[in-house]
Amino acid sequence: MAHVRFAPGVFLGDASRTVRAGGFRLGLWTAALPPEGMTPHVHEDAHFVLALDGGYRSLARDPWTPAGGAFGPGALVWNPPGVEHADCFERPGGRFLSVSFDPPPGASRGHPARLRQGVGEAAARRLIGRIVGFAPGDEMGLEGLALDLASAVLSPAELDEDAAPDWLLRAHEILHDLADRPGLEVRDVAGTVGVHPVSLARRYRRHFGRSPAAAIRQARADRATAFLKRGVDLAELAARAGYADQSHLTREFVTVYGLTPGRWRTTFG
Repeated sequence: MAHVRFAPGVFLGDASRTVRAGGFRLGLWTAALPPEGMTPHVHEDAHFVLALDGGYRSLARDPWTPAGGAFGPGALVWNPPGVEHADCFERPGGRFLSVSFDPPPGASRGHPARLRQGVGEAAARRLIGRIVGFAPGDEMGLEGLALDLASAVLSPAELDEDAAPDWLLRAHEILHDLADRPGLEVRDVAGTVGVHPVSLARRYRRHFGRSPAAAIRQARADRATAFLKRGVDLAELAARAGYADQSHLTREFVTVYGLTPGRWRTTFG
């Protein structure tokens, strides 16, 4: 039996930044304990750890790392919920990203593993910059990356995915209908059609070629162009098109169109 049981999103270390997005709990941490101070423990939720420094020791399986060897910087580790472990850095001060969430009831416990999957590794790295530069309205972008990461470890069977997802077109319609609702998250759409957010993210990307978060971002930006043409003040436009504020509008609009709203208005208005 484990000596310590951690609540969701809790780790042994000092957090420099923590953020919640959708059903995910994300954090940037500095490890506080040496290996001899680490006791076996379990986490109530599932989590990923992206080691930002070398010397990370883990139960995670990795055929390319010698038995008993430590992982180098950039190692991405998956720990299912309830697995007893004592993962730690070889010395205090190691930095890491954590991404925690509650998997669906049908997900297997499985074994800890080091992930070497392109989409998942890329998503984990992009989360670093998103967390460091987090501002109101960025939750959906964080959620989208976290869903890409979770898709790397949860199988269709674990998510109880229907072979013919009749719900996908409904989700597509709902997503566009609600795009201008402030604070809309992918899990809101998934809940409406009765599937897990990871299932929606994976199926949506497969059928439509982009993530649900990217689709929401595009739908909002498209609506914003109509307001720009009508000369609507940018602060008012942000509120009416579903953005948290004018700064959020600018960041998201540039992501979609490569231009600021002001430049768009000057060029096409």
